[in-house]
Amino acid sequence: MQQTWLRQHAEHADLVIFMLGWAANPNAVCHISPPGCDILVCYDYGSIEPLPPERFTRYRRIYLFAWSFGVWVSERCCRELPLHRAVALNGTPCPVDPRYGMRLRVVQRTMRTLIHHGGSNPFSAGNEAERYIPNGVYPDRSAEEKLEELNTLAEWAAGDSSPHLRWDAAYIATQDEIFPPNNMRAWWNPLGLGTEFDSYHYPFSRPEIIFRELQVKESAGAQVESTTERELADAAPDFQLPPA
Repeated sequence: MQQTWLRQHAEHADLVIFMLGWAANPNAVCHISPPGCDILVCYDYGSIEPLPPERFTRYRRIYLFAWSFGVWVSERCCRELPLHRAVALNGTPCPVDPRYGMRLRVVQRTMRTLIHHGGSNPFSAGNEAERYIPNGVYPDRSAEEKLEELNTLAEWAAGDSSPHLRWDAAYIATQDEIFPPNNMRAWWNPLGLGTEFDSYHYPFSRPEIIFRELQVKESAGAQVESTTERELADAAPDFQLPPA
């Protein structure tokens, strides 16, 4: 499991952890820079290991944003962390379950086709930027490496998909072609979660979701915003998501 700090400053009191999906790299979230927060990105799950809580004791609040297979990885790696808020994006804790998971065989077939034709990006679809991870400074991996990662994760998840975390919010893209929206609804809706938004599997083309979750108060009766929350409110783009 690769871990990359996109931002790390001693004066920052809060931490944002992005647990990315399979085949991803930090380019997926480089455009998201909430003020007052350090940013740690986890990806490339050839191996996984728990994030030790003693590594993050200086932070006032830790926010987890888990995408796709990263939801399952978070269940394995983040259970000991004192999370202030855990948010699932286009994924469930049961990624290979036929009722709650992804279209695994379809995705595996797509990856084999990409290998045959020399491609590497399973999320690419023409010029529609909301569908795929943008290019950036972090190098992409080959389709062969991504398929190996997917097959490894699928094998691990088939062996153990027991949930451990308390999730505070879950977002479901209504046009997701990797994780069927109905499967995500089947898992999250009985838990009282599942905010739907009009997009595809790649959720970070809608960074307003991240800013919205960072602005959630400690309690419903909170009357005073912290400095960080005021800054986040100023930094958050306009968005039209329905109230959670």
